[in-house]
This record gives sequence, C-alpha cells and structure tokens, in this order.
Amino acid sequence: MKKRLLFLPVFLLTIATFGQLNMSLVGQKSYNQNLSDVWGYVDETGIEYALVGVYNGLSVVSLEDPSNPEEVFFGSGSNSIWRDIKTWGDYAYVSNESGGGVYIVDLSPLPEGPITSTTNFTGDIYPFQTIHNLYIDEFGKLYIFGSNNGNGGAIICDLTQDPMNPVELGRYNTYYFHDGMVRGDTLWGSALYQGLLTPIDVSDPSNPILMGSVSTPSQFTHNAWVSDDGTHVFTTDEVTGGFIGAYNVVDPSNMYEVDRVKTSNGNNVIPHNVHVFNDYLVTSYYRDGIVVHDAKYPDRLFEVANFDTSPFSGDGFNGSWGAYPFLPSGLILASDIEEGLFVLEIDYQRAAYLSGAVRDISTNSPIFNAMVKVLETDLETQTNFAGGFEFGTLLSGTFDVLVSANGYSSDTIRDVELINGEITELIVQLDDFYVGIADQQEMESIKVFPNPFIDLITIEIPQSNENQLSITITNKLGQVIFNGKLNSENYSLRLDSNLDSGSYLISIYDGNQIVAKEVVIKQ
Repeated sequence: MKKRLLFLPVFLLTIATFGQLNMSLVGQKSYNQNLSDVWGYVDETGIEYALVGVYNGLSVVSLEDPSNPEEVFFGSGSNSIWRDIKTWGDYAYVSNESGGGVYIVDLSPLPEGPITSTTNFTGDIYPFQTIHNLYIDEFGKLYIFGSNNGNGGAIICDLTQDPMNPVELGRYNTYYFHDGMVRGDTLWGSALYQGLLTPIDVSDPSNPILMGSVSTPSQFTHNAWVSDDGTHVFTTDEVTGGFIGAYNVVDPSNMYEVDRVKTSNGNNVIPHNVHVFNDYLVTSYYRDGIVVHDAKYPDRLFEVANFDTSPFSGDGFNGSWGAYPFLPSGLILASDIEEGLFVLEIDYQRAAYLSGAVRDISTNSPIFNAMVKVLETDLETQTNFAGGFEFGTLLSGTFDVLVSANGYSSDTIRDVELINGEITELIVQLDDFYVGIADQQEMESIKVFPNPFIDLITIEIPQSNENQLSITITNKLGQVIFNGKLNSENYSLRLDSNLDSGSYLISIYDGNQIVAKEVVIKQ
C-alpha cells in the first residue's frame, strides 16, 4: 500500500502534462525497462490483454480491469530495443534483433492457468537468428522481415499445420523489408533504404512477384498499412519531420500519392507506425504520442484525435513506439519507450470538409491567394494557383464564409453547412473592383428591371446594338441557373418560381466580352 501511495502523486503529475484531443487515459503500467511494440489478444472468456515488447522480454498484461493493467506473464529473452509482436489464434509471435529467432508463446491457458509453453523458431530452409519485424495474414501465413538471412526481405511460413512449429514456404529477397503488411494475396513491403512502397504478389509463396513500387515522401519507408477497402495504402517515413503518406493503389503497377500530412508541423517530430481502423489512421508518433487522422477521404487526411504519452517534444526517438487499435472494446493500447503501457479511450469523430474554388466572375479564371474564412471561427485558408481550396474541421453547423482577394469585391456566402463526415463544395465568383469608362457607358445603356423582382425580369437593350447578346445568371455559389440568348430589344425572362430568395448576378455578353453586370434580388 505504501508503494502505491508514493507512486500516485508522480502518476498524477505525469498525466497532467499530456496533451489530448478526443482521447483520455484509462490506465497505465510502468516498467523498469524500455518498451518497444505492443499488440492485443482476447482470451476465450472475452478478457483483453496487452502484449508488450520489453527490452528483456515479453510482458502479457491483463486488461480485465483496464484502469489497473496487471502483468500475468513475463517471458525473458535476449536484450533488444526492437521487439514486435503479432498473434495467430492463441499464439503470440515475437521478433527481436539480438538472437533466438522468433519467440512463440502459447496463450491458451489464459485466464486460468499459468503460461508455461514457449519455444523459439530459427528456421529450417532459410535459417535466421535476428528479426526486425513480422506479420501474420488472415490465412495463417507468417511473414518475417529484416532477418539476418539474405537481404532481409520476407520469409514466408505456414502456421496452420502446427502454430508452435512454422513451416517455411518461400521468400522474397530483392529488398530489405523493415516492415510489411499483407491483405489477400498482396504483401505491402516497406523497402526502407530504397524509400519504396512495394506490393508483392504472394499467391504462390515459393515464387513472390513484384507488382510495382512508388516512392514515399522522405524516401525512408518505415511501415505501411492498407485501407479497409483495399484501394489505398498509408505509409510512414521514420525521419525528422517525416510524413504520413496516402497512396491510391487500385492499380499496383501505377500507384500515386494522393495526400501527405504531419503532426506538430514545424516541430520535426518523427512518425513511427501507422495502422488503419474503420477508415481512421492510428499512428504511434514518438514524442507526439498517439495521433489519429480521419481517412474516410484519403486525399484529405485530417487529425481528429491525439494523446501525448511523452514528456519529450520535437525531434528524437523517444515516446510512443507502438499503437494497437483493434481490441473489441475499442480501447487503444500505446507503448511508450520510457513511460510504459497506456490504455486509452477514444471518441472517434469524422471531420467536416469545406472544398471549392474562387474564380473571376467575368473570365471564370482562377483567383490565386484569395482568402476563404469561416466567420466566427479560426478557420481560414488561401486558394492555390488553380484557385482551389480545402480544409477540414471538427466543427459542424451552419456558418457564413467570407471570400476576399486583392483587386476584387469581397463576398460573404451565407448559411454554408458543414457536416461531419461529408464534403461541402463551394464555388465562389468575385467581381473585379475596376470598371472602365467604356464599360460604364455600356452598362448604363442596358437596363434590368424590376429590382427586386418576384419571378419576371425585363432586360432593355438599345436599338443601336446590332449584335446578338447572351445572358448568364448565377447564384451566390457561382452556379449557373440560366444561360441563353437575348433575341429582342425588350427581353422578358420568367425564372423558376421555386428559386430561392436572395441575390443573383446577371451577366450580359457580346460574344466573349462582358458588357453589363448587375446584382438583382429575388423576393
């Protein structure tokens, strides 16, 4: 009891310094050794466990009471700062880079009996002693990466015959793989030193075939994880200020990047491992702890949750090594190298997205560097060279959006709805401040009335005008609601009676040259 009372004030002081968004601490377990990766397991009674890589072995921690994680087994092993764990059925498979091959633990005695049955697997056809990482697919194939065999590619083994005695089936040894993830017949290999994401056809394990490759943002590809629908893969580059990258992989021979993001932009934090859960990216991010991005739209990743497990900040290989988001309870397990095991609760939220373009109302050309600001919030962005803009937010509701640019009249778009999990598109046309004298004379000679109007408007054209003119009417979003020709001196136009009340822009053209513009109000 005295030990617990002494520990409690330190624990409270520690968690008070952690930043968090939509995540909260449920429980924590400290160790007197540094940690590496973490994985999860559920026994036949439904009790969840954390499988924790410790410098000198494997720690199995019961989460029967998640607020009080309790170690129920410790298996000693060679000292190693790298330990990765995966499971197949009731068996855990553990890698390390100090010797002994793959350490295999039978977890089936849980929760009643003690775990005693363990073994080491060092290979038969392709012997090995050290391993950087491993993965087990849905068919019971074990993939061993970064071993001291050959180039350290992928050694493929079968677990279905005897989980305690894997049978080697083949290997892919063109690249050193730091990590890999397998879905179906495709291995997504992380070729660290080539900086490549590499899909490998492993339908025939004895003859794996490279299907393509694509460079990752910093060309130091640490890990990769495929989306739930198999159309995208997400990667991390384990470098200072590295990115999480998103790739369209529908055609493995023609993959391409669709987005890249980093947390704490400008602080040089290093990302480690990314996982995909229900179209969210859950990433262990070293000194930034655990970071979660909404990946429902892979081309516009947005951070929606985080929990900083580490007292360190900025550049450095401290803090959160691993994350496991796949427990049935929804709890997230996080292993912090120095701070221990964290059990976290998360409120998964979808981002709301505002996307669109700003254009010149006369020429429809894009306006670069226009400001788009959601009023009464801190949301603000600027348009790119194509006049486009997009951003995400956790805010939802109805907002007014101010759009402005040098040389143009500002416009406020009323009642723009932002909805979590959806993209709101907004096309805005801005009117040039400057109108020449000749244009003013033309505008004075063409009249539009009545203004305001109910449903009928009349356009009066001088008899001296010999050219046929055209008319375009757009709403405040820049959407064209009418487009036609003026075929008489007094042209009357009846608009849809269901047209919303508000302001509309009438533009009159002589060929491609605009000769009159007027804002009219529909009552």
